[in-house]
Amino acid sequence: MTHSPADNAPDPEHKVLACWQQSADHWRQLITHNRLASRAITNPAIEQAILDYQPATVLDLGCGEGWLARRLAARGITITATDAVSSLIENARQQDPRSQYYCLEYAALPGPLAGQQFDLAVCNFSLFGDDSVRSLLATLDDLTAPTGYLLIQTLHPLSACQGDYREGWRDSQWQGLDEQGQALGEAPPWYFRPMAGWLDLLQQHGKIVRIEEPLDPQSQLPLSVIFHVQRDKKQEHNKP
Repeated sequence: MTHSPADNAPDPEHKVLACWQQSADHWRQLITHNRLASRAITNPAIEQAILDYQPATVLDLGCGEGWLARRLAARGITITATDAVSSLIENARQQDPRSQYYCLEYAALPGPLAGQQFDLAVCNFSLFGDDSVRSLLATLDDLTAPTGYLLIQTLHPLSACQGDYREGWRDSQWQGLDEQGQALGEAPPWYFRPMAGWLDLLQQHGKIVRIEEPLDPQSQLPLSVIFHVQRDKKQEHNKP
């Protein structure tokens, strides 16, 4: 269902975080024990997409329990990761004490990362809002190197639209998790963007150099979309 902001109480941006705080432990168990079948496709897809650029430093935003950060760190990449849920960050630190993990909401960035620039920033199924995503992308303009990249993996708009392709807030019902989502409690709202919405937004922050659409091997329909965005140094001249 699509909502206008006035239909949501509390504000959907804040409710996203509240729902994730409540479901964090169950989510960690799902990921740790590989109980999400789709991740057999989407996990290696985003990992390989990152490795293709051979980055020395990576910023993992919305890292959750840290599985991707650990995989990249094992490859010798210097990892900095953030998440707004303290229990997930604590779990990530315990499993990977060498990397830098920060409990930060997107609105708190750059915070302790001010002045740093990363070869690549990645958001792996970690963008749920509207204004929060727009603000994060603006912040990342300064946190990625002039020749750096931003990779975003998210639900594919065609498979996630729930029969309504209009942009707007949705009730997610833990879409894509089937019976696995029942233990997670109340599902966070999320802001649906059609493909054109994503393209319009991302083109404001760089050059889209590649789009991947990992397929479900059974249905041959896309499980997700991965946007590859390269920092466009020319856009620095267009900033006020």
